[in-house]
Amino acid sequence: MADVATDSLPATAATATTPTRRVGRPPKYDWADKKDLCYRLYVTEQKSGAEIVKYFAETFRTNPSDIPCKRGFLRQFSLWGFPTHAKKLSQDEEEAVSIRMHELWEQNMSQKDMKLTLANEGWQLKDYEFNKIWRKNGLRLRLGKGYKTAAALGPEPAPEQEEINQDVPLSLPMSTEELARRQQRLFEIQLESDQKMANKKRRRRIRGYSHLPADAPGTAPRYNSETSLDESKAYLHLTNEMYQTIRKDYQAICEEMGIKKKTQCAEGVWEESKAKLIRENMHLINMTHPLQPDQDRKAIALECICADVTKRMRNAVTHLSVAQANNVLGINPATSKMIRRSFYEILAAANFESRLVSGEDEWQALKQQWYDANEILQNAVNEGDTQKTKAIDLLGSDAMKRFREDKNKQGYGAPAQKNARYGPGPGAAWATTIPRSTIVVESPAPRESPRGAQISQPRARAAVESGYPSQPNGNFIGTLAQATGDINFDLDPALATPFVRPAAEPEVLAQPIGSYFRLATNSNLVGHHPKLWLAKLTSKSMAALHKAATSKAGAAKVAQIKGIVKNGDGTEDNWQIDDDDELQAYLDIAGEKPTFVVLIEAGYT
Repeated sequence: MADVATDSLPATAATATTPTRRVGRPPKYDWADKKDLCYRLYVTEQKSGAEIVKYFAETFRTNPSDIPCKRGFLRQFSLWGFPTHAKKLSQDEEEAVSIRMHELWEQNMSQKDMKLTLANEGWQLKDYEFNKIWRKNGLRLRLGKGYKTAAALGPEPAPEQEEINQDVPLSLPMSTEELARRQQRLFEIQLESDQKMANKKRRRRIRGYSHLPADAPGTAPRYNSETSLDESKAYLHLTNEMYQTIRKDYQAICEEMGIKKKTQCAEGVWEESKAKLIRENMHLINMTHPLQPDQDRKAIALECICADVTKRMRNAVTHLSVAQANNVLGINPATSKMIRRSFYEILAAANFESRLVSGEDEWQALKQQWYDANEILQNAVNEGDTQKTKAIDLLGSDAMKRFREDKNKQGYGAPAQKNARYGPGPGAAWATTIPRSTIVVESPAPRESPRGAQISQPRARAAVESGYPSQPNGNFIGTLAQATGDINFDLDPALATPFVRPAAEPEVLAQPIGSYFRLATNSNLVGHHPKLWLAKLTSKSMAALHKAATSKAGAAKVAQIKGIVKNGDGTEDNWQIDDDDELQAYLDIAGEKPTFVVLIEAGYT
C-alpha cells in the first residue's frame, strides 16, 4: 500500500484531513485517499482488520508486504476517529450467553458449531469475548491434561513442559509365566493365520494387523472381489488424483440413482451406473475401449472401486464420533473423559498389548471390569439398546487408541507395521478430512457442469453421450464399441503398457529444516558470495535442496552437492548427493545441523 497501492487505489474526496504528525521521518504509507474506502469496509461492512488486509491484497493485487498489518490499519482508524467494533456485553447479556454456552457444551458441541449457533441466535461474539466466557466457565472439550487423574495433576506445570500420563505406568513387569503365555499366544496366532492362508480360509493381508505382518507382495487374491484398490488403480492406469475424481463422480451418480448397495439394486441399475461413469470420463472411455488389453481385469478393477464407494457411503451414515456417542449415552465431555480414563487405567493395569494377543475371553473380562466401575455404563448395557452399546464400544476404542499412542511414545509399544507401497499402484490416496461441523451452512447452488470435466474434453464427451445407447442389461464394456464407433479416440500407445508408478511428489515439511551451506572453492560466480550461509529445506527433495543452495545467487546452477558428516574424532566425511533417496539417507544421520558443500556455476551475486 506504499507507492504501488497509492497508484492503484481510486482517488476519493476525504471527508477530513489526516491529523498533523510530528516532524520527523515521513510516514511509511500514504493514507490520503484511503479514508472513504476504509470507512466503508470497517464501519459500514463491519469487516475485521484481517479481512481488510486481505481485501486490499486481492482487490488491488498488491504484495502483502506493501500493505500495513492488521494493527497498522486499526491504528490509522483510531487516528481517523472511526467507531470501534467492540461492543461490550452487559452483565445480564454475558450471563445469558454463559448459560447458553454451557447448555451447548453439555450437548458435546464443538467450539466451531457453538459459535455458529450463537451467531444464528443473534449473539455476535468476537473470538476474544467467546474465549473469555469459555475460560471463565471452565468449559473443556479436550482436557489439556490428557487422561491424568485429578489427584495426580498437582500444581499447574509450565507451558513448555510436556508430559504424558506419567502417573500411570504403561508397562508393568511381567512374570515369566505371563511372558511365556503371551509368546505362545503369538506363535499360535501366526500358525493359525498361516494355515488359513494355505487353505484359502482367509483373505490376504495387504497391511500389517496388530502383531501379524502383511502377506508377501504379489500374493494373489482368492476372489476377484478381493482385488485391492491399489491393484485396481494399477489396472486402470489411474493416478491418485484421477482415482479421487472417479470416486467423487461415482458417489454423485449413486446419490442421483438412489444406489446404496449392489445387491439391493434393481436389475440393470448397477451396470447402468458404471456405464454412466464411463460415459462421463474420457480416461475410462480409453481404458475400456475394446482395442485395449486386459478388459476383464479392468472390469474387475472398476467393479471393486464402485463397490468400495458405496461401502464408504453406507459407513458414513452409521459412523459415530465421540461427541455423538456422548449424546447417545447422555453424558457431557467431562464425564466422557472420566469414563474413558477409567478404561485407560484398566488397560494399563492389565499390561494390555492388543485384543488379538489378549484373546476374546480376557478382552471381555476387561470390558466387564470397566462396566462394573461405571454406573452409567452398567445402566446402558442393561438396557440392551444397540445404539448405546455401539456408543460404549466407540468410547472404549478411543481409550484403547490413546493408550497405544502413549505406550508407543514411551517406547513400550510393538514395532509399527511397514505398509508403504504394498501394491503395484500409486499407493494410498488419502481422502480429504470430513469437516467436523454439524451445523448446516447454506452455500450457493453449484454450477451446472458435467462430472469429470477436470480430466476430459467437453466436445468429445458430448459426442460420446449423444451416441451412447442406454444398456441397463449386459456388459457395459462390451457395448462400448457400438457407442463410440465413429469417434477417433487417438489412443495413446502408453495406455497399453504396464502401469508405471508416477514419481511421488515431495512431501512439504511442516517444520522446514535449517541447514548450513558451504561454497566450494572451485565455484564459478560473478561478484561476492558468502562462504557460509543458512537456508531452509522446505521438503526432502533435490529441487528444494538446490533452491536453498542457490538462495544467495541469481541464475546459479548447482553442479555438485555433498553432505558433511562429522566424526567423533573431529574429522569430516563427504557424501555426494544425487537424488532424493540419497538426500533422505543423509538427513537421517546428519542430526540437527545438516551441512552441505555446494559447487555453484554460472551465477552472480
